[in-house]
Amino acid sequence: MKRVLHAAGVALTAAALCLTTATSAGAAAGAIILNGQAIQDPSGCYNVPGWPAVVDNQTDQVVTVLGNDDCTGPVNGTVGPGEMGTFPFGASVFVP
Repeated sequence: MKRVLHAAGVALTAAALCLTTATSAGAAAGAIILNGQAIQDPSGCYNVPGWPAVVDNQTDQVVTVLGNDDCTGPVNGTVGPGEMGTFPFGASVFVP
């Protein structure tokens, strides 16, 4: 009986860990469109092609717009889910 209870406990713990890991996936659901270029399920840093930075956020995450390439420099602003923004000095975006 102890082995059955132990096996059941291990199985439940494993199932709980799988469910927890699945909900914390690394990519945002949806797409961001940077000056007409769509990036599906983005995660991390993206340099914006061209100038000014036009960011159309069709994801479920807030996108941060930064002033230099490779997500460096000052924060120029944020674009919430379902919003769009134009940033004259935006050069890159970060999606958590």
